[in-house]
Amino acid sequence: MMKSRILRIFGLILCIVLFFSAFSCKKLIVQNGDVDQNKTADDFDLKGRILFTIDNSSFTEEMMSSVRAISDAFMRDYPNVVVTVEGASRSTFPTRISSGDIGDVFWCDENDTNNYHYNHNALMPLDSYLKPMNINMGDVYTGALDCGRYDGRLYMVPRDIGLMTLMFNADMLKEAGITFDCTVATPWEDFKDICRRVTVIGDDGKAEKMGLAIRIWWDVIWQMFFRAYGGEWVDSIRHRITITDSTEVMRGIQEIYDGVMEGWLYPQDQNITGDAGVRMSKIAPNEANFTQVAFQAVVSFSLMDSYGKTYDNYNVDWDFCPFPAFENHTVSAGATGYVVFNRTSNPDAAAALALYFLTENGQRAYHSQLGGSVPLLRSLAEDDFWKGKNEIWRDKNFSAFVSYTENTRPATAVVQCPYDVATILSNNNMMSLWNNVLSGKADLQTAFGKLQQQANEKWDQLGG
Repeated sequence: MMKSRILRIFGLILCIVLFFSAFSCKKLIVQNGDVDQNKTADDFDLKGRILFTIDNSSFTEEMMSSVRAISDAFMRDYPNVVVTVEGASRSTFPTRISSGDIGDVFWCDENDTNNYHYNHNALMPLDSYLKPMNINMGDVYTGALDCGRYDGRLYMVPRDIGLMTLMFNADMLKEAGITFDCTVATPWEDFKDICRRVTVIGDDGKAEKMGLAIRIWWDVIWQMFFRAYGGEWVDSIRHRITITDSTEVMRGIQEIYDGVMEGWLYPQDQNITGDAGVRMSKIAPNEANFTQVAFQAVVSFSLMDSYGKTYDNYNVDWDFCPFPAFENHTVSAGATGYVVFNRTSNPDAAAALALYFLTENGQRAYHSQLGGSVPLLRSLAEDDFWKGKNEIWRDKNFSAFVSYTENTRPATAVVQCPYDVATILSNNNMMSLWNNVLSGKADLQTAFGKLQQQANEKWDQLGG
């Protein structure tokens, strides 16, 4: 009797182990993402279940409404596929990837995509599906797509495009007697003149108002200055970082330095000492962007809501405008989006869901909600469904977020050079470098020369 009970218990335990073993192995086959290019969208038998994992550590309930909207739209277009949306902290993603229970489709930014592709071998390339699924690539902003490309293949499908733009204090411009056209990119030299005219330096030599506030250490910003006069800071063919070796790149860096030292450019989040630090000591960090500085940079559409409300709280008239145009006019574009787990048991349906973000139906569903932002399709640029979800801001120049999209370049360094090299060019390192330079502890040539040398030595160590 006892022996029989033990055998039954043992058998039950064995069944449970086998069940969970089978469950955990259901995604162990690595999918290469390659499909017959002669297929059409109708040839895919899309059915089954898809787990859609969202980073709920950064997604608000409003943002989740966009995810649910696109999931519902996808299921209407593909009624044999059931999509289950789950929220999870991105900090758990590496562990879940290792255990094989991450979503078939899950959220990533550029850095995560790089990490999960190179270090975890966890992502299925999606470019082979583009033609068979009839994705109109000519309608998609390439600047957003480039944020998800590695080794020439598409791993992350962007959900939107984050284009570097400016928000500005229209009252400050009016007080200075400046007529400003916010619908076009002002040439850089003209823009500098505007910034100088609105800047106010008191009798004590300290700035009371300034023209432009930007994070000069941010790769989204410094890349535009590095390229401003035709220079290229990275050579992906020769595998070199070129900063001080390029007169064009150094000219762009000099523009940043001159703006700060002249007193019209406010370098956000910099701990500057010396004469430059004293000159900016009257600028209050928390309110400078809204009441003491005429222009500030914004790349995230989601920041627009909090920034706009802050302007309104200060009773300031404000609007959007494109980033000023350098001689070589490039605009940084960032994107977060969705990837497909390469151990999914349903690769075709997972690819279809991720690539649904590149369709008009998907973009309309996602960006019509409060959690949406800027569509990444050219055909939707002038539509009103994504603009001014806050009724009191419907007259703002939302077209700035889709201006000069043909000039876009990836906003993050990691998309353009190896991770270990990009780390040397990190925001923290750039911030420290600029602190030393602007405080008079180092000169431009020496500081950026060392940075270039370190980056190239690291690239050489990686085997070119």
